[in-house]
Amino acid sequence: MDNVDKFLNLFSEFELVVEPRRRTTDVKPTRITEITSNKTKTDLKKALKRLTREYKQAQKSFKANKISKQELFDFEWRLFEIQEEIRKIEEDRNDRFEKDQ
Repeated sequence: MDNVDKFLNLFSEFELVVEPRRRTTDVKPTRITEITSNKTKTDLKKALKRLTREYKQAQKSFKANKISKQELFDFEWRLFEIQEEIRKIEEDRNDRFEKDQ
């Protein structure tokens, strides 16, 4: 007997019962989402500030030929990504605010 047959024999009497998901109120998840988005937005703004300082330092290093153009581009791209994440969080918050009113 191979392993599959052994497994099927061991669990042949079990029945799989799938229950539909229960609906919950939207109040708690929204509050949790708002708290999380506030924390996330704050964290992103801190990261943006730190990365901006690092980017300025990278620009100086690039001018001194200490880093490559690709490395400088990586800093620029990460700045762009963080700015986009902050923008999306603000848009989501505005959309939720408009739906509530």
